[in-house]
Amino acid sequence: MGFNTALSGIKASADYLSVTGNNIANADTTGFKKSRIEFDDLYNTSVLGAGSGNSIGSGVSVSKVSQEFSPGNLSYTDNNLDLSIDGTGFFILDAGVAQSYTRAGNFKLDEDGFLVTNTGSNVQGFNAADGVVGGNLENLRIPTDRIAPEATTSMELKLNLNSESKDVPPFIKADFDPTNPDSYNYTQTQGVVGADGETRVVTYYYAKSELPNTYKVHATVDGNMTDDTGVPFLGETYATFNSTEGGVDYNGDGVLERPNQLLYMGSREPGPADIAALTQTPLTVSGTLAGAAITSTLAAADVRDDSSVAREVFDPLNPDSYTYGNTRSVYDSLGGAHTVGYYFIKQGENNTYEMRVTMDGEESYTDPLTGNDTRFLKENTNVTFDAAGNLMGTNRGLPPFDTAQPVTLEIAGLDPSNRGRVTPIDLFGSTQFAIDNTDNFEQDGFSAGELQGVSFDDDGFLTATYTNQQTATLGQIGLATFDSTDGLVPSGHTAWLASKGSGPADVGRPNSGTLGRIQGGALEESNVDLTAELVALIEAQRNYQANSKTLETENTVTQTIINLR
Repeated sequence: MGFNTALSGIKASADYLSVTGNNIANADTTGFKKSRIEFDDLYNTSVLGAGSGNSIGSGVSVSKVSQEFSPGNLSYTDNNLDLSIDGTGFFILDAGVAQSYTRAGNFKLDEDGFLVTNTGSNVQGFNAADGVVGGNLENLRIPTDRIAPEATTSMELKLNLNSESKDVPPFIKADFDPTNPDSYNYTQTQGVVGADGETRVVTYYYAKSELPNTYKVHATVDGNMTDDTGVPFLGETYATFNSTEGGVDYNGDGVLERPNQLLYMGSREPGPADIAALTQTPLTVSGTLAGAAITSTLAAADVRDDSSVAREVFDPLNPDSYTYGNTRSVYDSLGGAHTVGYYFIKQGENNTYEMRVTMDGEESYTDPLTGNDTRFLKENTNVTFDAAGNLMGTNRGLPPFDTAQPVTLEIAGLDPSNRGRVTPIDLFGSTQFAIDNTDNFEQDGFSAGELQGVSFDDDGFLTATYTNQQTATLGQIGLATFDSTDGLVPSGHTAWLASKGSGPADVGRPNSGTLGRIQGGALEESNVDLTAELVALIEAQRNYQANSKTLETENTVTQTIINLR
């Protein structure tokens, strides 16, 4: 009886040594879970002797070698395909025969683009089609195909135009004073003979008003603003000129008005009807000076234009010809990149800007159907803001040259391979505040791209990055939990199989329930505590030696009996 007891102790101690040695051997195995040996004592009793207080134990047995699924430390790597789980979940593997489960996330790509383990088992998850993640668990695959280009079909431009920007020339707020050059922009002189036969010099002064290309006209006679009675020689008068570019037929006679041509001259600020009629009342100076009557008329054809002070012809290469501008990239249907430019030109003081658009430096293209030269953005498109600096809308027609009609901003001919396509551009959220000019531009097109890399986020989504700065969701890794992890059966290669004791796998997605979140670029280390295992080695060795001593003592006692004569 003593021999059996000692032998059972020796065998249990040997098993203890084996379990401890296995833990130590796997101290650096990714995802390894340490084992723990559990002992039971043995008693041999008869039915009649059950419950006797005199029963002598028959030794020890190993009742179970269980695994401890406490988490290991994270080791961060430079490999985006290395994954770890912050939670109780397991990665799901398909080895071809049955599903197995692991905490080791050192995955690789095979020749077909499938995510696999070092032993070739497929990692399972939910693949995506056109960016939509499916609901069927399958082998997770990373397509290595290039992505096709997409043409730009919409654009969003959110900008701020500095409210302190000035029209060109800027509105003159100062009261007119012929001795103050800052109170007018330019002058024109005319000689006139008074009733006394004396020659007088009439000077006309043009001071920029609040409207674009419109000036308030003042006059002096020999430097005098008023006549002998204190009445101004020239009543309130306004003159409006065509833009430096011209190119518009305002009166509908089929003839384009010339650049800087006088469009209107009269005693009040012009309206659209005045411009359309090309109303031009000659400048008339009248009054008495030193008792002599003076009368002078300056015909519209003789009025000096504003070309000396007007804004230069719009040129995207000349920042002085616009208030603010920027360029961005857009794409045609073949993935070709083109440079779209958007420019804003302040018009007067009523929070209005003319908008111009260029493509690859040009404002227009040749329409393949008509052969006509067509602008990408129709001419005389303007953007207006309210007094609080918020966007009011977009209109066609520059005040006061036309009746402003609300329009939807659309750019035609953006795609050289499909000139008929019209691309909207949304300015929603744009402002006119007293801060620097800024803009945020977004568009939905891109060129063709090659796969550059992949990564997993906290939710286990597999995201691909391409050389054209695009990203795509390729799938989502699957995780599983069990009612009892103690019931899992080790199958080698740091994997386990489900059993009756563990219950079936409860499959789900990361960051749901107790499955845990995914940490990309990191691996879970073994949860073996080497210090504790070395102490366990000493304990196992001590137990083995003690049980061996029991066997030795039993042998001595038995030998004594045998030697009796």
